[in-house]
Amino acid sequence: MIRIAFAVYRQWGYDIFKNILEYQKKRKDFVIDTLIVTSDYQFRINDRIKKQIKIYIIDPNNTKKLHAALSKNRIDLVFWYSWSWIVGKPLLDDFICLCLHPSLLPRYRGGTPIQHQIINGEKMSGVTIFKMTQNIDAGLIYKQEPMSLAGNVNNIFSRMVDIGTIMTKNIIQDAIDNNLTFIPQKNLDKYPPNKRRAPMQSEIKLGELNKTTYEQLYNLVRALVDPYPNAYIEIDNRKLLIQFVERHNVVPGKAFVISYNNPVDLESLKNNKDIYLKLKDGYAKLKKFKIK
Repeated sequence: MIRIAFAVYRQWGYDIFKNILEYQKKRKDFVIDTLIVTSDYQFRINDRIKKQIKIYIIDPNNTKKLHAALSKNRIDLVFWYSWSWIVGKPLLDDFICLCLHPSLLPRYRGGTPIQHQIINGEKMSGVTIFKMTQNIDAGLIYKQEPMSLAGNVNNIFSRMVDIGTIMTKNIIQDAIDNNLTFIPQKNLDKYPPNKRRAPMQSEIKLGELNKTTYEQLYNLVRALVDPYPNAYIEIDNRKLLIQFVERHNVVPGKAFVISYNNPVDLESLKNNKDIYLKLKDGYAKLKKFKIK
C-alpha cells in the first residue's frame, strides 16, 4: 500500500488535499494519514480531518523535523502543494517529492507565477506536476495540462484545484501501478526563476496613467485581488485600493476623473462614488475600491 503525505500552506493546496482525502474513501490501495502545515497556514482545518489524520505544524526550514515526521509514518510519496520553501536534500533523497506549479514549466518558474502571467498579458497557461530538486521548479516533469487564465486570480485558483485534483489522482494510480515516469525540462537556462512580487509593485503611478491601456490595468487589478496586495494609487500618504474595474469610452458629466495631470486629494475621493481613471485608450470605472 502506498503511504502519502501532503505538505501545504495556501488554500488551494489544502483544497486539493481535501479532494484526494475524499477520493481515498473509494480506494483500498493507498492511505493519506499525514498533513504537514506551517504555523501560519492560510486555511481552516475542519474537526473531522483533525480526527482522521495526523497533523504536524513544523517550521518549513526545519528539514530534520520534516524528515522525522515523514519517516515516522513510513511515507512513500509527498505532495508539497502550495509550499513556498525549498525542500532539503535529505527529504528529496528519501521520499518521492512532488510539486504542482501553475505554469507550463520551464516558463514562469519561481514566485507568484499566476500574477506574473496575467500581468504579462498571457491568456493561456497550464498546470505542471514535477519531481522536486534543490533548484527552483527545475525537476523532472510528470505531466502538464492546459489551463485558461480568464477571470481573477481566485477564479484561476479554483480552476487549478480542479485540474490539479485530476492530475494528482492519476499520479497516485501510476505510483500504485509502479508506472511513474518523468521527462526532463528543456531550455531551463532560457527561463530563469522569477522573483516573488513585492507589495510595492502593486502601485499604479499617477504619472503613468496616460501610458497605461485598459487591458494592462485590468490585468493588474484581477491578478491582485485579495488576499494579495491590491493594485493601488497613493494619495496623501494613503492607498486607494482598486479591486474591480470596468471599461468605459466616455464618463458621466458629474463623475470624478483621476488622470496623470489632474491633482487628486483624499477628501475629493471620499465625496465621490463615481470614480474613473483616464487611461491611454479610454476610461476605467472603479467598481470596487477602498481607501486604506
